[in-house]
Amino acid sequence: MPQSRGRPVPRREPIVLTRVTPRSSRPEPHAHRPTLPSRPESPSISPPRSAEQPPTSPRGPVRVVMSRPHVVRLLTATMVGRLPTVMVPVTVILLVTHTTGSLTTAGLLGALYSLTAALSQPVKGRLLDQYGPVRVSGPGAVLNAASLVCLPLAAQHHLGAMSVTVLSAALSAPPLEAGLRALWPRLLADPGDRRAVAVLDSTCSGLVFITGPLLAGGLSALYGPETALATAAVLGLAGTAGVITSAPARAWHPAHRPAQRAGQLLTAWLGRLVAVLAGGGLATGAMNVWAVQLADEHREPALTGLVPAVFSLGALAGSVLLARRLQRGSPRRHLITGAAGLQAAWLLPLLAAHHHPATGVTVAAVAAPGVFHTIVATSVIITVQTLAPPGRRAEAYAWLILAGGTGHALGTALAGTLGSHPLGGPALPALGTALTLAAALRQAGEHHRVPHGSHHLANLKE
Repeated sequence: MPQSRGRPVPRREPIVLTRVTPRSSRPEPHAHRPTLPSRPESPSISPPRSAEQPPTSPRGPVRVVMSRPHVVRLLTATMVGRLPTVMVPVTVILLVTHTTGSLTTAGLLGALYSLTAALSQPVKGRLLDQYGPVRVSGPGAVLNAASLVCLPLAAQHHLGAMSVTVLSAALSAPPLEAGLRALWPRLLADPGDRRAVAVLDSTCSGLVFITGPLLAGGLSALYGPETALATAAVLGLAGTAGVITSAPARAWHPAHRPAQRAGQLLTAWLGRLVAVLAGGGLATGAMNVWAVQLADEHREPALTGLVPAVFSLGALAGSVLLARRLQRGSPRRHLITGAAGLQAAWLLPLLAAHHHPATGVTVAAVAAPGVFHTIVATSVIITVQTLAPPGRRAEAYAWLILAGGTGHALGTALAGTLGSHPLGGPALPALGTALTLAAALRQAGEHHRVPHGSHHLANLKE
C-alpha cells in the first residue's frame, strides 16, 4: 500500500447497514412492569374552596364573625376599657361641682377633658401605627389610671392643679377604639367578616355611651365621685390589659407607611368622611342640650337622660337592621341611604316639637335618627377599612374619633347659645345632618378616586 510522506494510510472499516425495527414492534425494556391506568379528568369536580372565601353559614354574618378567634375578647375588652372615656367627663363635673360649688368651672373642666382627648387622637393613632397597642396603650392606661386616682386630691387645692390633672388624664387615655379598628384587617381576611365586625363595633360603641353615664351617675350618687373615678381607673386598666395581652395585639408589627403627611391624608378621601361624622357629632351634641331644655320647659328632669336613651335604643335597632342587610348593597349605598335617612329623620322631632305639645311624641321621634346614625357610622368604618393604607389605619380612625368629638362639642356650644329659641334645639341636629348628607354625597361621587396603597376597591362599587 502506498504511503504518503512516510505515514501509513489508516485502514477503513466497512460500513454495515442494518435494518431499523419499527418502534411499535420493538419489545419494551421494562415490559414486565405493569403500568397503572391514568386517572381520568372529570370536568364536574370543582376546585377546593379558597380559605379567603369561607362557606356561607345559615347563622348569619354577625354570628359567624363572633365565632372567629379573638373577636369576642377584643370587643369586650375594648368596650370595658372605653367606659372611662365616657364616665370621666360626667364624674369630673360632679366632683368639681361638689368640691367648689361652681357649675361653670365644672363645665369648663369637663369640656377640657373631652376636647383634649379628642384633639390628641391623631397623634395617638400615628404612634399606634408605628409601635403597636402594647407599647402605646399599656403605658397610657397606667398613667391615665394614676391621673384619675389623683384627681380628687387635686380638686381639694386650686384650679391649676385640677386643670393639669385633667389634661394628664385626657392625654394619656389609651387609644383603644382606633387600635381595635386597625386590628380587624390584620385579624379578619374576609371582607364579609370585616363588614359584620364593623356592625358589632358600632353596637358596642352605643352600649358604651349608654352604660358610661349611667354608671358614673349611679356610683357618684351612691358612693361619691371619688369612687366613680376609682372605678373608671380600674375599668380602664382591666380593659386595656385584655387587649394588649391578646395574641393579635402582641403580634402587631408596623406595616409599610406611605410617604404621606397627616395633612395629605386628611385632605383626600378621609376629609370627606371626617365631615360626615362631624355633622353627626354636631347633631348629638345639640340633642343633649335640647334634652335639658325640654326637661326645664316641662319640669320633667327625667327627660335629660330619657332623650339620649331613646336615641341610643334607636341606634341599637339600626345595628340589628344593618346586620340583616349586610349582604345587600355596598358600603357606598349604605352611606348614602343612611345620610339621607338621618337628614329626614331629624325633621321628625322638629315637626313633633312644633305641632305636638306633648313630650311623649317628641321623645319617641328621637329614636328614628338613632337608627340612621348607626348606619352612617358603620358605613364610614367599613369605608376606612377599604381605603386606608395599611400603615395609616389607626391614624385614619383617630381622625374620625376627633371629628365626632369636636362636632359634639360644637353642637353643645351652639345649642347653648341658641337655647332661647323654641325650635333651636331640634333645628340644630337637622343642620348638622345636612353637612353629613352633603359630605356623603361628595364621597359617593369621588369613590372611584382611591389613594395609593388602597385595597379591595371592588367592595365599594355597586
